[in-house]
Amino acid sequence: MYAFELSLQYRKAVKERNFDAILLLFSPDAVIVTPLKGQCDVRTYHEWLFATVKKSTVKVINAFQALNGEISIAVHANYEWLMHDEKVINFGGMSVFEFTADKKKIKKMSTFYDTSLVRPQI
Repeated sequence: MYAFELSLQYRKAVKERNFDAILLLFSPDAVIVTPLKGQCDVRTYHEWLFATVKKSTVKVINAFQALNGEISIAVHANYEWLMHDEKVINFGGMSVFEFTADKKKIKKMSTFYDTSLVRPQI
């Protein structure tokens, strides 16, 4: 499976809040790094995300492939988080996906965004 398609499957699984589908996309030792949670395992991050955010919508703007031969892509996107109190947070950011050598699993996802828009709502 191609890296960008795998990243889209991840976004779809998050939108559907499908833990099983999310876990299947990541290698067993995968990590997620975010400005709000730091580094954590896949299950811990998504448990926090789903407890914090009622609905997450992502609109992909562009994708960039690594030039150094690594198996990774960066996806620039606009995010909309509907919080449990019905407040909506809109922000832009970037997710960098690193993949296993066979390109079948995500081994690391790092997200980058301005937390000043998000932190006050959490």
